[in-house]
Amino acid sequence: MGIGANSITGNSPFIVGVSGHRDLHPADRARLREAVRSFVREIRGHLPDTELHVMVGMAEGADLLVAQAALELGVRVEAVLPMPLANYAADFDPDTFNVLRELLALPEVSCTELAPPPPALAGNIAVGRDAMYANLTETLIRRSSLLLALWDGKPSALSGGTADTVLRFLGVRTDANQSTDNIAMVDIAEDLDTAERLVYWAPAVRGAGDATAEMRPPGFLRGLGDNTLQMQQAMPTPLVHQLAALNQYNREYRQLHADGSLGAPDSLLAVLPDDVPLAAGLRLEDIDAQYGKADALAVHYQRRSDLLFRLFGVMTFTMGLAYLAYEKLTESKLVLIAYLAVMFTSLGLYYVLHGRHWFAKHLTYRALAETMRVKFYLRLANVDHRVDASEVLSLSGIDRFRGFSWIGYVLAGVEVPDLHAANDAELEERRLRCVEQQWIESQHRYFTRKVASLEQSSRRIRQLRNTLLGVILVVIIALFLFGEALHRQQLGYGVSLQNLLTFCMGFLAVLLGAWELHQNKMATRELLWQYRNQLRHFARARLDLARFTTQSRRNDVLVALGKDSLMESYLWTIHRYHREHEPPTGH
Repeated sequence: MGIGANSITGNSPFIVGVSGHRDLHPADRARLREAVRSFVREIRGHLPDTELHVMVGMAEGADLLVAQAALELGVRVEAVLPMPLANYAADFDPDTFNVLRELLALPEVSCTELAPPPPALAGNIAVGRDAMYANLTETLIRRSSLLLALWDGKPSALSGGTADTVLRFLGVRTDANQSTDNIAMVDIAEDLDTAERLVYWAPAVRGAGDATAEMRPPGFLRGLGDNTLQMQQAMPTPLVHQLAALNQYNREYRQLHADGSLGAPDSLLAVLPDDVPLAAGLRLEDIDAQYGKADALAVHYQRRSDLLFRLFGVMTFTMGLAYLAYEKLTESKLVLIAYLAVMFTSLGLYYVLHGRHWFAKHLTYRALAETMRVKFYLRLANVDHRVDASEVLSLSGIDRFRGFSWIGYVLAGVEVPDLHAANDAELEERRLRCVEQQWIESQHRYFTRKVASLEQSSRRIRQLRNTLLGVILVVIIALFLFGEALHRQQLGYGVSLQNLLTFCMGFLAVLLGAWELHQNKMATRELLWQYRNQLRHFARARLDLARFTTQSRRNDVLVALGKDSLMESYLWTIHRYHREHEPPTGH
């Protein structure tokens, strides 16, 4: 069951990848099974409203042990086979292969058979098989938010093996760094204050090892340098915060959707032409479900935060007006009481509503929704794997803000299962034309309208401001030239014409100040700046697509546009965030 199947409840699963040795020592299996069960229970304890999925290659040994333990605890298993099942059978004895087939037949298990990567399509069989396992490692790294490893802790040069998977997941090993030197394990007592990728390591004894030897307790690993791993037994605090944020995301959507507070979610799939060739392997319905969910929540909290900004603007204006009335028109105690009532009401509302984080949630969910929009169209063009949205998040620095770093978990959940699945060139060309019309042309028209509307609004505001300043200047000149005469003109209730004009001058100044405060809170200038930049990006993409005829060059244009559009969205979010919050704390 993918995310699309969960679109009604809006569940975004947390995916744990699995890697481990085939040749586990028989006497060590019970201990490892309990370590796995303990880990699963701990993760589920932090995700009461979120589905937990285990992604596993289903090989003999550690993979099957974890899959069986997860199913016993009611956790869904995503089986990702490195090759077609018929070919995979050669790696199993008959009894174990029967166990595998029985597991794959369970309704709680979904199965994806990875297509052979290019290196596996030619050459000898052994090289091709190694490439298939390396492809499985790449898939686990790309689609997992956390890795569970049943590993002996020793390095290995085997491509696609457990050590290779762990070290690549942590960023310690890359294609440019193939070191097989000994790995140094450093135990630390303090908290791992990092949002980097983590591996939960359960030390395992292999078939030829000593099962009676004392083992390290399981714990969380992070990479440090080329050959050093830091280990902490307790779950790192940043991970706790991220899991809590993901769980809140799922819980809020389910509750608000059930209450009817969100309305029908927007859909990118719904506006695609009927003749666009779609494929199940693209998983567009999963991305669309996440886009609709994040967009609905963003709109919901934007309305509330905008209402809050308007409310504070009105209260600021009311307080200024009450002060002017007391100072220039009447010294009635009722005016002072009204002033104090507004002030304390404003403070009370601020402290009550500030803790609900409406504004921060609006920014987080909008950033996620726009990420999903870009990912949807890049996936439709089959180039989204060339744009690492999590990397763009990190480059922008937004992932260091509290409440944003968990977005990568949702992104991992909608990654395409198989990068090497065969695609029809003609169908890709038709989808590319659809992307040009539905994304580039549509967004270009959208940003053109928005820029024109905001520029017109800015001109009206400038005209209003200039008019108010002109009226204030006229009043000041009148008071300077005819002050005494105006003072003698009594209008009743002890109010002179001079006081009335002074009140009007102050009233206009307060009105102008309150309006400027509201505009500042709404960050209208930053919004116009973002729309202009986005318009330039889409305009340049239109021109480039008109110049290039080869599909590879046109794909390059889409990739560049995706990166630019994402970065623009994140930078705008950062500017808005800084208006209301302190600098990032690293959570």
